[in-house]
Amino acid sequence: MAISRAFEVLTCFSPEKPVMGNSEIVRATGLPKSTVSRLTCILVELGYLYRNSQGKYQLAWGVVSLGYPLLTSMRIRQLARPAMYELARRFRVNVNLGTLHQLGVVFVESVRHDESSATRPDIGAPRNLLRSAMGRALLLAIDESQRTALLNRAALVDPAGFQGFPQRLKQARRSVIERGFCVSDGEHRPGYLALAVPMRAIDSEAPLAFNCAVPVEQMSLQQFQDTVGPPLQAMVRRLEMQLGTV
Repeated sequence: MAISRAFEVLTCFSPEKPVMGNSEIVRATGLPKSTVSRLTCILVELGYLYRNSQGKYQLAWGVVSLGYPLLTSMRIRQLARPAMYELARRFRVNVNLGTLHQLGVVFVESVRHDESSATRPDIGAPRNLLRSAMGRALLLAIDESQRTALLNRAALVDPAGFQGFPQRLKQARRSVIERGFCVSDGEHRPGYLALAVPMRAIDSEAPLAFNCAVPVEQMSLQQFQDTVGPPLQAMVRRLEMQLGTV
């Protein structure tokens, strides 16, 4: 329980709220004030939170060090990065590699065509499982029993978001079978298009999917699918051959 609560504190920070005081953390987590005060002190001592001169907290670099062994052990990241850069430059799109995390999606590699963008995605960026093309691609990358269990949990946690989702997943499956990718038209973020390709997983490893995203003013949905979809699918198939998953 103590570990669970400590992670509740750590995960309540976000790009929108990177700095918070104890009272704000209490509101964000619903934990008792005494518990939050104790945990923030401990997490500062351990190097996972930093307390600034105003007495407020933000994530410290110890959090980053936790992910280092995992990220460096993922051969696919090093293997895919050159191809992701080439795709991003060629079509002026963001290219991301993601996997499942609880009832969501998390990016484990990200390449942006515009490094100066203030809204660029990055490693660790979350996406909604039910409202993103990558979420649907990842659901199609796991076996039926895993998918059913995950969808049952999602239906309980987010009944509003789950409404109509089984039909959208069927459409995504059909699109992956027919064209090799599935699409999202502003569901996760209005004004942005995304398409995603599931990757055949290596045994015992987490499911993976690649996506591309672009603002709607840059190209139409049809143009996006026709222009970017086939190269993204071809990139994923080449990586599968290199990894020996086909």
